[in-house]
Amino acid sequence: MRSAFLYGVRDIRVETIPDVDPGPGSVLLEVTAVGICGSDLHTYLFGSVGGIAPEQPLTLGHEAAGVVLAVGPGVDERQLRVGQRVAIDPAIACGVCERCQAGDPHLCERLMFMGLYPYHGALRQRMLYPAQTCVPVPDTISDVSAAMLEPLGVALHAIRLAQIQVGEDVAVVGCGAIGLLLVRLARLAGARRIFAADRYAWRLALAADYGADVALKADEVDLVQEVMRLTNRRGVDVAIEAAWADATANQCVEMARHGGRVVIVGIPVEDFITFRASAARRKELAILSSRRMKHTYPAAIALAQDRRVDLDVLASHTFSLEQTRDAFETAANYSDEVIRAVVLPNTPTG
Repeated sequence: MRSAFLYGVRDIRVETIPDVDPGPGSVLLEVTAVGICGSDLHTYLFGSVGGIAPEQPLTLGHEAAGVVLAVGPGVDERQLRVGQRVAIDPAIACGVCERCQAGDPHLCERLMFMGLYPYHGALRQRMLYPAQTCVPVPDTISDVSAAMLEPLGVALHAIRLAQIQVGEDVAVVGCGAIGLLLVRLARLAGARRIFAADRYAWRLALAADYGADVALKADEVDLVQEVMRLTNRRGVDVAIEAAWADATANQCVEMARHGGRVVIVGIPVEDFITFRASAARRKELAILSSRRMKHTYPAAIALAQDRRVDLDVLASHTFSLEQTRDAFETAANYSDEVIRAVVLPNTPTG
């Protein structure tokens, strides 16, 4: 089979590797779709993400879907059968550490994460994976949407942390795929006004389709001044940071109202965030960091199945596995009005 490996910064090579049969508790999957996430781009462009750098060639990709080709010993075929379409949860929790026992597997102290060194990801034609982390999806959800359930789950977890109340004002700074999903979920949660900020006009146009009331072009206006003007100097109840930029965390702090909430979703390039301490203290802001997702797949599947969230529209560009480097370059350079670049590993052409 063929697999894409990252050898170094902007150096992706597609190579042939052996197939392996599934062992106890695992399944062999044919990978159908893999989204290129911002965290993948961090490793591709800068050689690391969150302080973790690959020490040998690594297969990236954690937003993924597949079809079960074979099941290993001990897998209950009544729950996961050959031919079953699945979304692939990229995180494998240990199940026994303090956080797992407390019901927070996303905070597992021994978490193994697909596509984060040393664990290979889904940018390959076939892969072995634990059956317990494969989530069956209905046939009404496309392969691409099944892969996009992972970013939807990430956005769902962040929205739950934000605790948006009906009638509250919300700002989302950064309208990539997850930012756009945050906009849509904020609308479904009952936000009164949603302010969406981004540098790119096509992203803001989709943010409006997803429910944003006000589109703010980040390179043309002072985001804080504009939000404060539009809210009569009050600020927003919830400000959600979903971008890479150095200034965005502080912008969220500055535009939040007194007693408001700030949720940090984006991963900064330098692995540090900076904001004005006096503003955060005087407003007594609740500042929360959001990590991945927590028990969100059932809700994500329901939202996609009911068409309350359109996931297919996010996959603006598709590529074959042999075109994986092109997919990363398109996403990294914001080319051709890209929203999400998606690799279809078993499709001959993109």
